[in-house]
Amino acid sequence: MKPHPLSIHRIVLIRLVPVWLLLSLFLGLAAYWVESMRVDRDVFGLASEAARQFNPAAEKALLDGDLSAHTGALKALLHEDQFAGIRLYDKNQKPLFAVWGRPDPGLEAIMRGEPQRFPAAGTHQDVIVRTDGRMVVRALVALKDPAQRSFGYFEGIYVVPPHTVERIQARVRDALLMILFVTTLTTVTLYPVIVALNRDTLRLTSNLLDSIAELMRVLGSAIAKRDSDTDSHNYRVALYSIRLAEALGRPAHEIAALIAGAFLHDVGKIGIPDTILLKADKLTAEEYEVMKTHVTLGEAIIEESKWLARARDVVACHHEHFDGSGYPRGLQGEAIPFNARLFNVVDVFDALTSERPYKGAMPLAEALATMRGKHAGQFDPVILAAFEQIAATNLAYYGAAEGPRLKANLAASIHLYFPA
Repeated sequence: MKPHPLSIHRIVLIRLVPVWLLLSLFLGLAAYWVESMRVDRDVFGLASEAARQFNPAAEKALLDGDLSAHTGALKALLHEDQFAGIRLYDKNQKPLFAVWGRPDPGLEAIMRGEPQRFPAAGTHQDVIVRTDGRMVVRALVALKDPAQRSFGYFEGIYVVPPHTVERIQARVRDALLMILFVTTLTTVTLYPVIVALNRDTLRLTSNLLDSIAELMRVLGSAIAKRDSDTDSHNYRVALYSIRLAEALGRPAHEIAALIAGAFLHDVGKIGIPDTILLKADKLTAEEYEVMKTHVTLGEAIIEESKWLARARDVVACHHEHFDGSGYPRGLQGEAIPFNARLFNVVDVFDALTSERPYKGAMPLAEALATMRGKHAGQFDPVILAAFEQIAATNLAYYGAAEGPRLKANLAASIHLYFPA
């Protein structure tokens, strides 16, 4: 079966979209960080430039020691759209003086609550505070006298003008949009290239999986025909298993393993002598013990293949009973793998409702009554109850179907669930 074009596109998209998202996120965060650093640098530059206007007046006020005499001069330097206020400290970082260009109790309270880290002599520190939709810079400058001795600190509370904030936000937004555009364009450009490169690989993979599935089906059919004149039993139990697993909402990978197990459940019979396997009469106790070894033989056979080993649960445990009376390990309840418990139900159902050389086909109602009664301890009651809901429909559709129709139905299911 060649991969459908849509399946190729789906596979490529599943692989490509996460890469696009991660790349967009990574580059977007990187761009945001770079732009944030640029924003900080630009804003600090604006604040530092404005602070230089205040430093001479602040230095004079501190050196004179009469701060009140300089209030008017300092306040005159404040601009409504730039510095909202200034504060002066002595060399011991003790607040001496504060003046605000206009009343702003909210901003004053926020600035008082912000921790301060005073810079070393001759240096400055700038901190951006974002609050109430505003961008505020606290500029702290260590002041020096002509002898290069520290004598105090100047603090300017600079409110970045709204139009500047808008310009900064627009720059950051444009950078992020450009990153998104570039990554999207790159992804769209690479998409057809990746599809083309993957088409041959996917075709070869699909062909390989088809070959493996066909080999599995042929092997199962060959084993079935050793002790029967038909392989229809294998087809039916596989289809019953799939429909029951779907009704129970089992995941695709479990259903794929179930299909493999249904085909290969009796693969160990290849090691059973014909004198026992094909014996028409009832087996003796010793012969029955030999027959039971087909389970462990089958388990050993499939473990030689990593791919076929997915069938192990069914091969190794399809004769285990829910009440612990089965073989070879005598497992009980949920200690039996789920797929084996499920397969046990459909395997017995098909045996009861199928015509064999030594018996006729049992009607639906009688078969279900037998499973609920005589064989009740053999089955998981939850799985059996679920199967009873779909048994009539499945028996009507598959029970009397000929081999080609069963094979066609099963082929469709194999392509649906492999390579899950």
